[in-house]
Amino acid sequence: MSANFWLVLASVLGGALIAAQGPIYARMALAFDSSIVATMLAFVIATTAISIIVLATRTPMPTMDQLATAPKWVWLGAFVGVFQVLVSIAAVPKLGVGPFVLLVVFGQVVAAQFYDQFGWFELEQRSINFKSTAGVLLMMAGLALVFSR
Repeated sequence: MSANFWLVLASVLGGALIAAQGPIYARMALAFDSSIVATMLAFVIATTAISIIVLATRTPMPTMDQLATAPKWVWLGAFVGVFQVLVSIAAVPKLGVGPFVLLVVFGQVVAAQFYDQFGWFELEQRSINFKSTAGVLLMMAGLALVFSR
């Protein structure tokens, strides 16, 4: 099988696991009576897991020069993860997993349009076109259907 097949399969599995994160984190927050503690523990566990992977694969760590020359905005990515976990803890129990995930993906697609259009984050510029706009409008229609239950 081609490498793309495995990437597609892994991507679908990743999506399924991302959908599971919200309910898992919400239940963790309920167990510890704190969304902040649940978020912290989730990141401690994630840091431990990736540290083991780095050690097991002998992945070299960046040099001080590499750390110093990285664009300053790359460090904001970690805050995005914390925000998303905290939002999922609050939103999933109230909205449900499906609507929450759909809203997250909608936010990703709309933001991606702007990232591409303006070349933000040092990306190659790609113009918003009719098809991408139609896709966003179809997603909006999907959101309307999901929330009209």
